[in-house]
Amino acid sequence: MRSGFILAATRWFMTMFGGIVLAINSGCAVLDKSTPAWRDYPVTLKGEPRIDLHVEASGSGKPVLLIHGFGNSVYVWRHLAPALAQQNRVIAIDLKGFGDSPKPDDERYSVYEQARLIRDYVVDNDLKEVTIVGHSLGGGIALVASLYLQQSAPDRQRGLVLIDGIAYPQQMPMFIRLLATPVLGPLAVRLIPPEIQIREVMKLVYAENSAVPEDAVKAYAKVLKTPEGRHAAVTSARQIQPPDLEDLSLQYPSLRVPTLIVWGRQDRIVPVSVGERLHQAIPGSRLFVIEDSGHSPAEERPQVLLPVVESFLRNPEKTD
Repeated sequence: MRSGFILAATRWFMTMFGGIVLAINSGCAVLDKSTPAWRDYPVTLKGEPRIDLHVEASGSGKPVLLIHGFGNSVYVWRHLAPALAQQNRVIAIDLKGFGDSPKPDDERYSVYEQARLIRDYVVDNDLKEVTIVGHSLGGGIALVASLYLQQSAPDRQRGLVLIDGIAYPQQMPMFIRLLATPVLGPLAVRLIPPEIQIREVMKLVYAENSAVPEDAVKAYAKVLKTPEGRHAAVTSARQIQPPDLEDLSLQYPSLRVPTLIVWGRQDRIVPVSVGERLHQAIPGSRLFVIEDSGHSPAEERPQVLLPVVESFLRNPEKTD
Protein backbone atom coordinates (compact mmCIF):
# COMPACT_ATOMS: atom_id res chain seq x y z
CA MET A 1 0.00 0.00 0.00
CA ARG A 2 2.72 2.48 1.02
CA SER A 3 4.91 1.69 -2.03
CA GLY A 4 1.89 2.22 -4.29
CA PHE A 5 1.21 5.59 -2.73
CA ILE A 6 4.84 6.67 -3.16
CA LEU A 7 4.81 5.58 -6.81
CA ALA A 8 1.58 7.49 -7.46
CA ALA A 9 2.93 10.58 -5.71
CA THR A 10 6.13 10.40 -7.73
CA ARG A 11 4.20 10.16 -11.01
CA TRP A 12 2.02 13.08 -9.97
CA PHE A 13 5.10 15.11 -9.11
CA MET A 14 6.81 14.37 -12.42
CA THR A 15 3.68 15.38 -14.35
CA MET A 16 3.39 18.61 -12.42
CA PHE A 17 7.14 19.16 -12.66
CA GLY A 18 6.97 18.94 -16.46
CA GLY A 19 4.35 21.67 -16.57
CA ILE A 20 6.41 23.80 -14.21
CA VAL A 21 9.47 23.48 -16.43
CA LEU A 22 7.47 24.61 -19.47
CA ALA A 23 6.15 27.61 -17.55
CA ILE A 24 9.56 28.62 -16.26
CA ASN A 25 11.17 28.27 -19.68
CA SER A 26 8.48 30.59 -21.01
CA GLY A 27 10.06 33.37 -18.93
CA CYS A 28 7.46 33.67 -16.18
CA ALA A 29 9.87 34.09 -13.27
CA VAL A 30 9.85 37.61 -11.81
CA LEU A 31 12.78 38.74 -9.68
CA ASP A 32 12.02 41.56 -7.25
CA LYS A 33 13.27 44.90 -8.63
CA SER A 34 12.19 46.94 -5.60
CA THR A 35 15.14 46.05 -3.34
CA PRO A 36 16.97 49.24 -2.30
CA ALA A 37 20.37 49.68 -3.91
CA TRP A 38 23.34 48.58 -1.84
CA ARG A 39 24.47 52.22 -1.56
CA ASP A 40 21.07 53.26 -0.18
CA TYR A 41 20.44 50.28 2.04
CA PRO A 42 20.45 51.26 5.73
CA VAL A 43 23.03 49.27 7.67
CA THR A 44 20.99 49.64 10.86
CA LEU A 45 17.22 50.04 10.66
CA LYS A 46 15.67 52.36 13.24
CA GLY A 47 12.50 51.30 14.97
CA GLU A 48 12.31 47.88 13.33
CA PRO A 49 11.60 44.73 15.39
CA ARG A 50 14.79 42.98 16.45
CA ILE A 51 15.61 39.76 14.60
CA ASP A 52 17.38 37.31 16.90
CA LEU A 53 19.01 34.82 14.56
CA HIS A 54 19.42 31.23 15.70
CA VAL A 55 23.05 30.25 16.28
CA GLU A 56 24.90 27.13 17.33
CA ALA A 57 28.28 27.89 18.91
CA SER A 58 31.11 25.65 20.07
CA GLY A 59 34.81 25.73 20.80
CA SER A 60 37.04 28.62 21.83
CA GLY A 61 39.56 30.90 20.16
CA LYS A 62 39.20 33.40 17.33
CA PRO A 63 35.58 33.47 16.06
CA VAL A 64 34.59 31.79 12.80
CA LEU A 65 31.09 32.71 11.59
CA LEU A 66 29.50 30.15 9.25
CA ILE A 67 26.72 31.29 6.87
CA HIS A 68 24.75 28.65 4.94
CA GLY A 69 23.19 28.88 1.48
CA PHE A 70 19.65 29.02 0.07
CA GLY A 71 17.36 26.34 1.47
CA ASN A 72 19.98 25.12 3.94
CA SER A 73 20.56 25.67 7.65
CA VAL A 74 23.38 25.24 10.15
CA TYR A 75 23.09 21.53 9.32
CA VAL A 76 25.19 22.08 6.18
CA TRP A 77 28.26 22.55 8.42
CA ARG A 78 27.86 19.28 10.33
CA HIS A 79 31.06 17.77 8.89
CA LEU A 80 33.21 20.88 9.41
CA ALA A 81 32.07 22.65 12.57
CA PRO A 82 33.27 20.05 15.13
CA ALA A 83 36.77 19.95 13.64
CA LEU A 84 37.03 23.73 13.28
CA ALA A 85 35.87 24.14 16.88
CA GLN A 86 38.99 22.39 18.14
CA GLN A 87 41.00 25.57 17.49
CA ASN A 88 38.33 28.27 17.04
CA ARG A 89 35.10 29.65 18.41
CA VAL A 90 32.71 28.38 15.73
CA ILE A 91 29.38 30.18 15.34
CA ALA A 92 27.02 28.61 12.81
CA ILE A 93 24.12 30.93 12.10
CA ASP A 94 20.70 30.33 10.53
CA LEU A 95 19.80 33.14 8.15
CA LYS A 96 16.54 35.01 8.55
CA GLY A 97 13.80 32.76 7.14
CA PHE A 98 15.81 29.52 7.32
CA GLY A 99 16.46 26.80 9.86
CA ASP A 100 15.35 27.83 13.34
CA SER A 101 15.66 31.58 12.81
CA PRO A 102 12.59 33.86 12.73
CA LYS A 103 10.55 33.91 9.52
CA PRO A 104 8.56 37.17 9.67
CA ASP A 105 5.81 37.85 7.18
CA ASP A 106 7.60 40.75 5.52
CA GLU A 107 9.33 41.48 2.21
CA ARG A 108 12.86 41.99 3.58
CA TYR A 109 14.79 38.85 2.57
CA SER A 110 17.31 40.36 0.16
CA VAL A 111 21.06 39.73 0.22
CA TYR A 112 21.46 43.25 1.60
CA GLU A 113 18.98 42.66 4.44
CA GLN A 114 20.70 39.41 5.39
CA ALA A 115 24.12 41.09 5.21
CA ARG A 116 22.88 43.88 7.48
CA LEU A 117 21.78 41.29 10.03
CA ILE A 118 25.16 39.55 9.87
CA ARG A 119 26.99 42.86 10.24
CA ASP A 120 24.81 43.78 13.21
CA TYR A 121 25.38 40.36 14.79
CA VAL A 122 29.16 40.82 14.59
CA VAL A 123 28.99 44.29 16.16
CA ASP A 124 26.29 43.57 18.74
CA ASN A 125 28.17 40.50 19.98
CA ASP A 126 31.49 42.36 19.95
CA LEU A 127 33.17 39.79 17.72
CA LYS A 128 36.82 40.63 17.06
CA GLU A 129 39.21 39.07 14.54
CA VAL A 130 36.26 37.21 13.04
CA THR A 131 36.53 35.12 9.90
CA ILE A 132 33.27 34.99 7.94
CA VAL A 133 32.64 31.82 5.92
CA GLY A 134 29.78 31.89 3.42
CA HIS A 135 28.43 29.22 1.05
CA SER A 136 26.26 29.86 -2.04
CA LEU A 137 23.71 32.56 -1.10
CA GLY A 138 25.67 32.80 2.15
CA GLY A 139 28.76 33.60 0.10
CA GLY A 140 27.04 36.61 -1.45
CA ILE A 141 25.83 37.67 1.99
CA ALA A 142 29.35 37.26 3.40
CA LEU A 143 30.71 39.47 0.59
CA VAL A 144 28.24 42.27 1.28
CA ALA A 145 28.59 41.95 5.06
CA SER A 146 32.37 42.30 4.63
CA LEU A 147 31.87 45.50 2.63
CA TYR A 148 29.52 46.82 5.33
CA LEU A 149 32.02 45.93 8.06
CA GLN A 150 34.85 47.56 6.13
CA GLN A 151 32.81 50.76 6.00
CA SER A 152 31.55 50.86 9.58
CA ALA A 153 33.66 48.50 11.73
CA PRO A 154 36.87 47.87 9.77
CA ASP A 155 38.93 46.38 12.60
CA ARG A 156 36.63 43.47 13.43
CA GLN A 157 37.16 41.10 10.49
CA ARG A 158 40.23 38.86 10.15
CA GLY A 159 39.31 36.84 7.07
CA LEU A 160 36.68 35.92 4.48
CA VAL A 161 36.01 32.48 2.97
CA LEU A 162 33.70 32.22 -0.04
CA ILE A 163 32.51 28.74 -1.02
CA ASP A 164 30.69 28.55 -4.38
CA GLY A 165 29.13 31.93 -3.62
CA ILE A 166 26.83 34.10 -5.68
CA ALA A 167 28.57 37.29 -6.75
CA TYR A 168 27.60 38.47 -10.26
CA PRO A 169 24.43 38.63 -12.39
CA GLN A 170 23.74 35.17 -13.80
CA GLN A 171 20.99 32.89 -15.04
CA MET A 172 19.30 31.59 -11.91
CA PRO A 173 18.90 27.80 -11.56
CA MET A 174 15.52 26.36 -12.38
CA PHE A 175 14.36 25.85 -8.78
CA ILE A 176 14.97 29.55 -8.03
CA ARG A 177 13.09 30.58 -11.18
CA LEU A 178 10.23 28.30 -10.11
CA LEU A 179 9.94 29.91 -6.69
CA ALA A 180 10.15 33.39 -8.26
CA THR A 181 7.27 32.66 -10.66
CA PRO A 182 4.08 34.46 -9.54
CA VAL A 183 1.22 32.17 -8.47
CA LEU A 184 2.97 29.03 -9.69
CA GLY A 185 5.92 29.34 -7.30
CA PRO A 186 3.90 29.64 -4.07
CA LEU A 187 1.49 26.96 -5.34
CA ALA A 188 4.25 24.49 -6.16
CA VAL A 189 6.12 24.97 -2.89
CA ARG A 190 2.85 24.35 -1.03
CA LEU A 191 1.61 21.33 -3.02
CA ILE A 192 4.80 19.39 -3.81
CA PRO A 193 5.93 17.34 -0.79
CA PRO A 194 8.92 19.10 0.82
CA GLU A 195 11.13 16.01 0.74
CA ILE A 196 10.60 15.66 -3.02
CA GLN A 197 11.41 19.34 -3.55
CA ILE A 198 14.64 19.14 -1.56
CA ARG A 199 15.75 15.83 -3.04
CA GLU A 200 15.33 17.05 -6.62
CA VAL A 201 17.22 20.26 -5.89
CA MET A 202 20.05 18.42 -4.13
CA LYS A 203 20.48 16.15 -7.16
CA LEU A 204 21.36 19.30 -9.09
CA VAL A 205 23.45 20.77 -6.27
CA TYR A 206 25.61 17.68 -5.84
CA ALA A 207 28.09 16.45 -8.42
CA GLU A 208 26.66 13.79 -10.72
CA ASN A 209 28.60 11.01 -8.99
CA SER A 210 27.55 12.05 -5.47
CA ALA A 211 24.74 10.40 -3.53
CA VAL A 212 22.20 12.69 -1.87
CA PRO A 213 22.06 11.94 1.90
CA GLU A 214 18.56 11.38 3.23
CA ASP A 215 19.38 12.94 6.59
CA ALA A 216 20.10 16.23 4.81
CA VAL A 217 16.87 15.95 2.78
CA LYS A 218 14.86 15.62 6.00
CA ALA A 219 16.72 18.45 7.73
CA TYR A 220 16.20 20.96 4.92
CA ALA A 221 12.63 19.88 4.14
CA LYS A 222 11.44 20.70 7.65
CA VAL A 223 11.23 24.46 7.07
CA LEU A 224 9.03 24.03 3.96
CA LYS A 225 6.34 22.33 6.06
CA THR A 226 5.28 25.65 7.59
CA PRO A 227 3.57 28.65 5.92
CA GLU A 228 6.25 30.92 7.37
CA GLY A 229 9.04 28.83 5.88
CA ARG A 230 7.39 28.72 2.46
CA HIS A 231 6.92 32.51 2.51
CA ALA A 232 10.60 32.98 3.36
CA ALA A 233 11.71 30.62 0.57
CA VAL A 234 9.56 32.30 -2.11
CA THR A 235 10.49 35.84 -1.03
CA SER A 236 14.19 35.00 -0.77
CA ALA A 237 14.10 33.52 -4.29
CA ARG A 238 12.51 36.67 -5.73
CA GLN A 239 15.13 38.86 -4.03
CA ILE A 240 18.19 36.65 -4.48
CA GLN A 241 19.66 38.76 -7.31
CA PRO A 242 19.52 42.50 -6.51
CA PRO A 243 18.95 44.72 -9.55
CA ASP A 244 22.16 46.65 -8.83
CA LEU A 245 24.37 43.56 -8.42
CA GLU A 246 26.68 44.57 -11.26
CA ASP A 247 27.23 47.94 -9.59
CA LEU A 248 27.92 46.22 -6.27
CA SER A 249 30.48 43.93 -7.92
CA LEU A 250 32.56 46.97 -8.82
CA GLN A 251 33.26 47.29 -5.09
CA TYR A 252 34.90 43.86 -4.74
CA PRO A 253 38.39 45.20 -5.59
CA SER A 254 38.09 47.55 -2.61
CA LEU A 255 38.02 44.65 -0.15
CA ARG A 256 41.11 44.61 2.01
CA VAL A 257 40.32 41.54 4.09
CA PRO A 258 42.32 38.33 3.39
CA THR A 259 40.07 36.14 1.24
CA LEU A 260 39.96 32.43 0.40
CA ILE A 261 37.77 31.36 -2.53
CA VAL A 262 36.83 27.67 -2.78
CA TRP A 263 34.81 26.16 -5.65
CA GLY A 264 33.55 22.79 -6.78
CA ARG A 265 34.69 22.14 -10.34
CA GLN A 266 31.37 20.43 -11.14
CA ASP A 267 29.18 23.22 -9.74
CA ARG A 268 26.04 23.45 -11.90
CA ILE A 269 24.45 26.23 -9.82
CA VAL A 270 27.20 28.88 -9.74
CA PRO A 271 29.91 27.92 -12.26
CA VAL A 272 33.59 27.90 -11.35
CA SER A 273 34.09 30.84 -13.74
CA VAL A 274 32.44 32.99 -11.05
CA GLY A 275 35.09 31.91 -8.56
CA GLU A 276 37.82 32.69 -11.07
CA ARG A 277 36.33 36.14 -11.70
CA LEU A 278 36.16 36.81 -7.95
CA HIS A 279 39.79 35.73 -7.58
CA GLN A 280 40.78 38.33 -10.18
CA ALA A 281 38.63 41.01 -8.54
CA ILE A 282 39.63 40.65 -4.86
CA PRO A 283 43.24 41.71 -4.26
CA GLY A 284 45.50 39.03 -2.80
CA SER A 285 42.77 36.37 -2.72
CA ARG A 286 43.49 32.65 -2.91
CA LEU A 287 41.52 30.29 -5.15
CA PHE A 288 41.21 26.54 -4.51
CA VAL A 289 39.15 24.33 -6.84
CA ILE A 290 37.88 20.93 -5.67
CA GLU A 291 37.81 18.77 -8.77
CA ASP A 292 35.24 16.14 -7.71
CA SER A 293 32.69 18.39 -6.00
CA GLY A 294 29.54 20.14 -7.10
CA HIS A 295 27.95 23.18 -5.45
CA SER A 296 28.24 22.00 -1.83
CA PRO A 297 31.82 20.97 -0.93
CA ALA A 298 31.05 21.18 2.80
CA GLU A 299 28.71 18.21 2.35
CA GLU A 300 30.21 16.43 -0.65
CA ARG A 301 33.96 16.71 0.00
CA PRO A 302 34.45 17.91 3.60
CA GLN A 303 37.67 15.89 3.85
CA VAL A 304 39.14 18.09 1.08
CA LEU A 305 37.58 21.38 2.15
CA LEU A 306 38.46 21.14 5.85
CA PRO A 307 42.29 21.26 5.62
CA VAL A 308 42.09 24.12 3.11
CA VAL A 309 39.96 26.19 5.49
CA GLU A 310 42.07 25.22 8.51
CA SER A 311 45.24 26.32 6.72
CA PHE A 312 43.66 29.67 5.87
CA LEU A 313 42.51 30.20 9.46
CA ARG A 314 46.05 29.63 10.70
CA ASN A 315 47.56 32.09 8.24
CA PRO A 316 44.99 34.28 6.45
CA GLU A 317 47.60 36.86 5.42
CA LYS A 318 49.34 34.49 3.02
CA THR A 319 48.63 35.18 -0.64
CA ASP A 320 49.08 33.22 -3.88
